Amino acid sequence: MLDHASVQYEAPETVLDVEAAWQMHATLDKPPSLPLSDVIKRASMDSPEGASWISDFWRALNGPGKLSAAEYFYYKLYDGTHSEDDITRYVGKIKQNKMHFACNDERWFAPSSDKLFFLASMRGNDIATPETLAVFDAKTGRSDPKLISDVSSLVAFLDQPENYPMFAKPIDGMYSIGALALTDGGRGSAHVRGAGEVSTHEIADYMLRVSDAGYLIQKILNATPDLAEAFGGTLSSIRMLVCLGPDGARLESAVVKIPTFDSVADNYWRDGNMLGAVCTDTGTITRVVRGIGPDIENIVSHPDTGSMLVGRMLPKWAEAKDMCLRAAGMLPGIRTQSWDIALTPNGPVALEVNWGGDLNLHQLAHGRGALTPSFCKHLREAGYKGKLPKFEE
Repeated sequence: MLDHASVQYEAPETVLDVEAAWQMHATLDKPPSLPLSDVIKRASMDSPEGASWISDFWRALNGPGKLSAAEYFYYKLYDGTHSEDDITRYVGKIKQNKMHFACNDERWFAPSSDKLFFLASMRGNDIATPETLAVFDAKTGRSDPKLISDVSSLVAFLDQPENYPMFAKPIDGMYSIGALALTDGGRGSAHVRGAGEVSTHEIADYMLRVSDAGYLIQKILNATPDLAEAFGGTLSSIRMLVCLGPDGARLESAVVKIPTFDSVADNYWRDGNMLGAVCTDTGTITRVVRGIGPDIENIVSHPDTGSMLVGRMLPKWAEAKDMCLRAAGMLPGIRTQSWDIALTPNGPVALEVNWGGDLNLHQLAHGRGALTPSFCKHLREAGYKGKLPKFEE
């Protein structure tokens, strides 16, 4: 449903901690939570004009985007760089959800809520997706060469070295919770990024317990050589916010999710990961941030590799943009779409689509509210009737 990145928290101590995964899911479903007494003190100290931010605070809470108190500080809107109009264009998670429900047809949600359905939809329309190695579903009685329906068979699959590297994710997953990056393994154990060496029996048990819908197991994708070098060999994805309207699909905003070397996935809530604002015309990274609230910082180079990030032009940008817009037209009932696209040596690959999607990624990366005049126009055309900042209808 929503993009997998509401706020940056510490990841669980081990990716195989089932209870921690469930708790993280509940946390990310809500607006961000910050220790208000602490951040108010920081805001008062850091604001160029002392406590003059208070009027902006109330403006944000009562504006069209209805930010929560924590969200005002989460975006560091007190830092003196935002005009009154800027602040009214930020949208909070609760109001965002209302906008998404008003603009999208629930009958079309299946491609974003079921990863197997998504793969079938994309492959039927010649959109590149990751290679599927297996599907683990302990509740099915179906027969398929790639279907694994019991734990013992899953362990046997994990014990085969030739199946590595692989990436496993819940079929109904969100926020990359429960995802496992298995870089190598076989014969009783596998190396799980972020957790180290883990027995294949423990991995299989984790998959069984985390998701009732089962797991999709795919071949790990490689980034283009230049991005692999710049990002430390990890795979990052582009998040594209697409508006589908009377004139077809249009790319409203784009960000690149940049993981650290040992991160399981590129989602921003994972500690240390970064977000880059991307120019939709050229594919150039214009700004990179890390952290939230008073701890938001601008990043110029990658902390693991030292490679310059700001000013870097993403490879295969035009190809990725064209593929995304073509795929967006296949889902006419989802008028606000968020796509994750990987840039690989063989071209762009569609990882998933979300109906709506978390707008916080774009607001953090670009340092501006998502309620731009063009997005406001889209919301109105798509059926949203609530209050919006000024725009030309």
